[in-house]
Amino acid sequence: MPRVQAWSHRMTDDPVLVYPDGCMDLVWDADGVVHVAGPDTGPRQVVRPAGSTVSGVRFDPGVLPALLCVPADELTDELVPLADVVPRQRLAAVPRLRLDDIADAAARLTVEPWVPLVVGALADGVPVADIADRLGVSERTLHRRACAAFGYGPRRLQVILRAGRAIDLVRSGVDLSDTAAAAGYADYAHLYRDVVRLTGRRPAEFRHAQA
Repeated sequence: MPRVQAWSHRMTDDPVLVYPDGCMDLVWDADGVVHVAGPDTGPRQVVRPAGSTVSGVRFDPGVLPALLCVPADELTDELVPLADVVPRQRLAAVPRLRLDDIADAAARLTVEPWVPLVVGALADGVPVADIADRLGVSERTLHRRACAAFGYGPRRLQVILRAGRAIDLVRSGVDLSDTAAAAGYADYAHLYRDVVRLTGRRPAEFRHAQA
C-alpha cells in the first residue's frame, strides 16, 4: 500500500531547510491554502511567521503524481498552489480533507507495479541498467517513466535515496567512515560530495541536527 505520513511543524524565527528525499508533499499553510511541494533536487528554505504552524502529508516517491494525475517532472523544485495543478472542479473538498481521507485515497490508488519495484531496487543500490533489464525496457524508456513518476531520472533518484540513508545513519550516531560503507559509497569522499551537493551541509553537521 502506498505510504503517506502526516507531519506538522511550528515555525520559529529561523527558516527551515528541507532536503531532497524523493518524496512529494501536500502542504497546508496557516491560512488554509494547500500547496504541492514537488520533488527537490537541492535544499529548499521555508520561511513563515514565527509561531505559525505548517502541516502536511508526505507521499512516497511516485505516489502523489499518480493521485493528482500530473507528471512529477512538471513540479520538480516547485511549491505551487494545488489549485494551479488540479482542475478547480476537483478541488471543492480538498482544503477540508483529513489525513484519514488522504490515506484512504492513497490506499485505493493503483500505482503502477514498476514504481515501488524501481524505488526499492534503487534504494538497494541495483545498477540502473540492471533495473531496466528486469523491467524489460531500455534505459531511455526507464528514464522517461522515472521522470514522470519521480520528477527526475533513476540515477538522480538513486543518489538522493543513498544520501538520505547516509544522513539517517549519521543522525543515529554511526561513525562517518562506517556510514559511507553501510550506505553503499566507495569512500567517505564520495559520501561527502553527494551530501554537500544535495543539502549544502557537511555530513558531520547532521550528527546533532534535528532537521
